[in-house]
Amino acid sequence: MRKIFLAAVFTIISLYSYSQCIYGKITDPSGDPISYATIYAADVSSGTTSNIEGDYKLELPQGNHQLAVRYLGYKTKEIEVTCDGSSHELNIILEEQLYKIPEVRILASGEDPAYPIMRKAIAMSYYYLNQVEEYRCRIYLKGSGKALEIPRLLKKTLKKEGIEEGKPIVIENITDLHFKLPDIVEENTISMRSSMETGDVSPMSYITLSLYNDIDGIISPLSRDAFTYYKFQLDASFYDQDYLVHKIRVIPRREGFDLYSGHIYIVEGFWHLHSAELKLEQKMFNITINQVYTPVEKDVWMPISHDFDIDVKMMGIEFSFKYVASVSNYDVELNSNLDHSLYRNLLADSKEYVQEVNEVINEQQKKIQELVQKHELTKKESRKLKKLVREDVKKSIPEKELEITDQNHVEDSAELRSVAYWDSIRPIPLTVDEMESYEVKDSIQLRMETDSTFKDSIERKDSKLTWGKFFMGGTLSYGDGKHRFSYGGLLDFEHIDYNTVEGWKYGMEFTYSYRNDSGKYFRLNHEIDYAFGRERMTNDFGLLYRYNGLKRGYLYIDGGRKTSDFDQQTGITKSLNFITTLFLKENWLKLYQKDYAKLGHKFDITNGLSLYTGVEYAERKKLINHDDFYFYDPFDNEFTSNTPPNVSENLIDDNIAVLADIKIQYTPRYYYRINDGVKRYQYSNYPTFSLYYKKGIQNIAESDVDFDFLEFSVFDNTSIRKLGTLHYNVTAGAFLNTSEMYFADYKHFGANTPFFISANESSEIFRLMDYYDYSTNKSYLEAHISLTNDPILLKRLPGLNKTLMNETLYFNYLSSEGNNPYYEVGYGLNQIFLMFNVEVFAGFKGQSHEYTGVKIGIPFVGRNGDEIRIGG
Repeated sequence: MRKIFLAAVFTIISLYSYSQCIYGKITDPSGDPISYATIYAADVSSGTTSNIEGDYKLELPQGNHQLAVRYLGYKTKEIEVTCDGSSHELNIILEEQLYKIPEVRILASGEDPAYPIMRKAIAMSYYYLNQVEEYRCRIYLKGSGKALEIPRLLKKTLKKEGIEEGKPIVIENITDLHFKLPDIVEENTISMRSSMETGDVSPMSYITLSLYNDIDGIISPLSRDAFTYYKFQLDASFYDQDYLVHKIRVIPRREGFDLYSGHIYIVEGFWHLHSAELKLEQKMFNITINQVYTPVEKDVWMPISHDFDIDVKMMGIEFSFKYVASVSNYDVELNSNLDHSLYRNLLADSKEYVQEVNEVINEQQKKIQELVQKHELTKKESRKLKKLVREDVKKSIPEKELEITDQNHVEDSAELRSVAYWDSIRPIPLTVDEMESYEVKDSIQLRMETDSTFKDSIERKDSKLTWGKFFMGGTLSYGDGKHRFSYGGLLDFEHIDYNTVEGWKYGMEFTYSYRNDSGKYFRLNHEIDYAFGRERMTNDFGLLYRYNGLKRGYLYIDGGRKTSDFDQQTGITKSLNFITTLFLKENWLKLYQKDYAKLGHKFDITNGLSLYTGVEYAERKKLINHDDFYFYDPFDNEFTSNTPPNVSENLIDDNIAVLADIKIQYTPRYYYRINDGVKRYQYSNYPTFSLYYKKGIQNIAESDVDFDFLEFSVFDNTSIRKLGTLHYNVTAGAFLNTSEMYFADYKHFGANTPFFISANESSEIFRLMDYYDYSTNKSYLEAHISLTNDPILLKRLPGLNKTLMNETLYFNYLSSEGNNPYYEVGYGLNQIFLMFNVEVFAGFKGQSHEYTGVKIGIPFVGRNGDEIRIGG
């Protein structure tokens, strides 16, 4: 009853807020409908968009209003209407736009006339990106489409989500958007509706972004580097409401997923966007973007209409989808830290725009004025103007707060809106197909509201134990998802393994977790395995408790019996060792038994600065091979003993170790979000610095070890303009005391001896170094540098430039006391068929070339959760 009352109240309010004024159809002179034309009343910042059949509806308050109706390729039409509280049909005919085709294609300088226009547009783009300090608007977004082809294996699964081959799909939402410089975006969804089970997938993130800036690695035609990636051609010019507009063809200089093609329209004299028709080819879908801009305030042009055509083709699935967004109710505040009069006075001969000239404040602004007023700019002058505008505007942008407060909020009543409410407020009418697509979903929703038994059966689904979960594993959720129990299943492939020390292994894993809204979190984990070769059971328990989400405060307790690699951080993964042992007769993994108990604590001292402390007691025992089974031996190999190569036996003898460690890590200006009472770090523009100390404590609990180890590292992932993503990690360490040590206490370096490697392997692994080869208890310097980009070498070739692959260049270096410096350089072609990598490396010792090798990256052999896993 409460939901019905709320829905009724919302409907009544919406019906009396505006008086429906005009509706009708927008057509061309031949009577053909014009889809997605915009109708905008600037005096009340209200507008709408026609649907695919040309139908529109616009609600306005009583009084006189001046409407502007526009669509690309047609003349903008101005219409004066009077609203008197009743509805009137108004059919609109748009005349085709008459283009003025340039008579002279090439200037005396030998370039197309588009280039002088684009130089000024690109130079001014940074001003228009930051012209508005804050704005609010309302966005109505509608997506409609259908699945054209679905593989038989997925039909049943997708049908549960309301997706069937040929069946129309509709998604609608109405969102109030708030933007504030530098990049704070708040979305408040006040109403949402979908014919699918889930309807939260939309291009809203693209709508809130600007073509004046690069978007997620996609290079804008107005980017400061645009001339490097695009050619431009002036196709036509025309007048739109006294503005001279240039239609400029955007031509990529190369093929790739990071470049647009199509047209942008630039207003002469103002050098801002008038509209855009762009196509973008992505790895699994193609998208066509149409945007129409209009002045929402004096000299402030904002997009009022977006439509996106999206065609998806992947793994036998084919979707065609159309999104259209109508933006209205703009409330705009200019950037108060910018001298807008300077930029206004530089602009606009096209409509004899005259302003009172204010005094130019400084020499930098005088230079900007001189350059913008020049009829044509040289390449050097264009670069200078871009730099001057960027420097002038950059001073006006406020420093970003470390807490990222942009959020997507959905009102509690968003899904309670009635059909009558939607019919009254929807600015773009539904087509017949779209109305039919809602019928089934509406009937289910009605039954959920009126049939409690049906509702309970739906909500119990996630908490039901099925035979599939029993055999293959899965997760059971209770208490609104706060309580979760995960079970690996009887066929838990992560716990089916083979190595020469333990023989075949079989095990299970159980995890219980609980979280609450205040940020507290508790997790209990138990892994149990049986080694048939050793005839031993191993048990490993783990307890984690997050007691403070905002301080990221954690307590860790681990313990039990397990077999551990001497290099447990960067050694060979058990999945890769499984393959090499059984199919190549190469047993690289070297193990010891560890009976242990460990206690750890971690928390943030301040933002970006964390402290970890831990203590461990471990009884470590030597192990030997117990099995020699294999399937295939292509190279006539012999299994090696469980002693790491070139390591004396006394270093792996039985011992007891009491260890204490402390790690302090700092990342300057670390941006973060707070969700559900938990602080989650996002990114920083600075590297991370880490200092780690480990102490082996003798004569406590019969401990045999006595050593001191200190390590400092600096690492970062950063995007470099025009080059790609650079990752580096430089680490220096030393053992300050080595009185009593065992091989498990040595510093080990990530290596990969087999020609197979994980497709997701870290760039901080030496590709040609043998396992344990450079393990040391002395000082060392280690460095890893990698550069990843879409086109580096092979991706520039025809036929490869539109594949899903990317490329990486590597440099790895190691210098340790008593050894010649070792370094390697390499090249990798990644994501071949979405699954495989191929890497070529050359290794050097000192100044001598030692190795050349090829590595094949394969899936399912990674570390830290990347292993083969089915279910769960």
